[in-house]
Amino acid sequence: MELADLEAVLRDRKANPPAGSYSATLLADPERASRKIIEEAYELCLELTRPEVDADRAASEAADVLFHVLAGLVGAGVPLADVTDELDARRGATPRAETQEERGDG
Repeated sequence: MELADLEAVLRDRKANPPAGSYSATLLADPERASRKIIEEAYELCLELTRPEVDADRAASEAADVLFHVLAGLVGAGVPLADVTDELDARRGATPRAETQEERGDG
């Protein structure tokens, strides 16, 4: 699954929260989302600092971190594109929102 696809699912869950949805509870409660981000990041760090890292476990924990961070961002109204634009800016690249293709120049 692409992160943009997950973002779209989370945006839909925020706009139309299904009863009993774990995602919807995170989106509605920024403190809970923040606690889960901390918890999942800690679990990932524990796995990455083991003498022998279990790659499957590390990938699973990383997926948990990415999911919860994205839920926190969606809940706060921060688009994933803003994050990728920031990453691009840090490496001196053209922000995604300003690419030639999107401007119609490409």
